Amino acid sequence: MAFINSSFYSAALGQEVELDLYLPNDYTNKTSISQPQAIIYFLHGLSRSQQYFRELSATNRYARDNQLAVVYISAPQSWYSDMVHGMKYYTYITEELPQLLKSMYGLEFPREKTFLAGLSMGGYGTWKIGLSRPDMFSAIAPMSAPCDIRMVADIVKKLNAAGKPATGLESIMSTFGVDPVIEDKDDIFYLLEKVSKLPAELQPRIRSMCGKQDELISIFKQNVKLDNFAQTLPLADYKFWKWDGAHEYSFWDRAILHAIAFFLENDYDEKEIQKWRCERE
Repeated sequence: MAFINSSFYSAALGQEVELDLYLPNDYTNKTSISQPQAIIYFLHGLSRSQQYFRELSATNRYARDNQLAVVYISAPQSWYSDMVHGMKYYTYITEELPQLLKSMYGLEFPREKTFLAGLSMGGYGTWKIGLSRPDMFSAIAPMSAPCDIRMVADIVKKLNAAGKPATGLESIMSTFGVDPVIEDKDDIFYLLEKVSKLPAELQPRIRSMCGKQDELISIFKQNVKLDNFAQTLPLADYKFWKWDGAHEYSFWDRAILHAIAFFLENDYDEKEIQKWRCERE
């Protein structure tokens, strides 16, 4: 395998930015070296870096088995947006990064082989970017996403009004304003309805995933609310997958396994899960 940790200047961000890239250039049979067959952009969560997910999951092994390149994007505290008080991470990811990947690493894939996944804040980013740029991503897999961003902004507003600190949610104010203003372009419900009006072949395929015990700012309830709304829309290929789990990396490791099988439309996840079973005497 090839794992590349790099930094470079981003014009969109106006500073140096880190990027981790996994390239599966060798396989278990070691008989040949071939190019990746597709690419996944991965978006990390609010309180951790892109490195944390890579280290606490088996994503690189899953990617190697399926000949996938994985781009681990660094976008700390950004909500993957062009921030009111901060940097233009949405512009960086959707406009500048694809060109950098092409020019520096020769990575360029058609829409049908370009996928997007992310956890927690990165789950929100997956919804937002994937629905805003259906021309760029053919399938998306948001995991444990705080998908009702208006509700999250209301929490911050109430805390501000009460003179209390928005502990853990300060980045909402950096991204959407001190008195957070959520525009249609930031609203997953609005974006999902907008995408549903596209022809089926132009909509991204969607698998949303969340643990049933995910109580962090009512994330599971947020996902159920979005699912109820999605069920009313003419979405071409949408499903909400839920199983026991909290806001934790053991859940996300299984989620990315399912996401990869979904992206490639194969049964890789079922085969891997079978390997984990053992008979004990």
